[in-house]
Amino acid sequence: MAKPLMKALQITGPETFSVIEIEIPVPKDHEVLVEIEIVATCPRWDIHMMAGRDMFDAQKSPQYPLYPGFPGHEAAGTVRAVGAGVKDIQVGARVAALEHDLRGNGAYAQFITYQESDVLLLTEKISFKQAVSFELLKCVYIGMTQFDDVRGRKVVVSGLGPAGILAMQIAKMWGASEVVGIDLSEQRLEYVRSLNIGDVVHAGQLGDRRFDFGYDCVGFAASVQNVLNHTDQHVVIFGVLKGEVKYGSQLWSKSTKLESYKYRKPTPRDRELLLDLIANKGLNTECIQTHHVPFTRYQEAVDLLKSQQAIKVHFYPQKDFQE
Repeated sequence: MAKPLMKALQITGPETFSVIEIEIPVPKDHEVLVEIEIVATCPRWDIHMMAGRDMFDAQKSPQYPLYPGFPGHEAAGTVRAVGAGVKDIQVGARVAALEHDLRGNGAYAQFITYQESDVLLLTEKISFKQAVSFELLKCVYIGMTQFDDVRGRKVVVSGLGPAGILAMQIAKMWGASEVVGIDLSEQRLEYVRSLNIGDVVHAGQLGDRRFDFGYDCVGFAASVQNVLNHTDQHVVIFGVLKGEVKYGSQLWSKSTKLESYKYRKPTPRDRELLLDLIANKGLNTECIQTHHVPFTRYQEAVDLLKSQQAIKVHFYPQKDFQE
């Protein structure tokens, strides 16, 4: 008997993609099969993969064709089957991806399997659109925990893409006395200003303003340097660092701390707090899902990200593999 098939997006080369049919995966012992309701872009991944550049080393090229569904990894949907070893998730459960495996198929597909431990059970209060970028929210949250208590502190966030928008909200909800977001794009500044999640300033117009903590979501050395030059206590580089940053004697004399993002597995308590941020604290995740196009126009989605017209583009795999 022929095995059931599903549709998936596959990037086959620079600026080249296809919609293909592959077998629906069967969950192994500790896996769940998720029917994907919604999946969102991760701008850096999508732009790099379609441009023929490695995510972490732009001098290298990815090995094409990419795995089907890759690089999609921010997804939410409904569990349709579970492996024999799955204990706490039942068929019909609503879940969001909290971890992703870069060594296999991605979530630009109608179905995907996850380890039971890699998904987050959703409460009824949280919609799929709110939940689709839980994986990003988790990463931003973990980076923010690298700071000491932010209550009463002044925080500057550089780069008002998806991560920066979430970081500003977390800092505000955690009690920062002042939250300032900076960017070079007037279009992006105007959009984030409309969200009313904190003060928004052009990156070149901070003047003599000083902050306790700085969170850089850009990664380019010039952005990190700008944050470092205006921060007294602690800077975390969340973005993938490109270039060299100067740490001068004036920073040493103040004991200013500069460190890279340190990923760790989320704890059960982290999971509770992440759910609480959206379900009860009002953290706005839908605001980063600004555009929707079908998979058949995936290049258009990437162009929207490159031009910064879109914060994120989302897809509905059960219908978006056709116009």
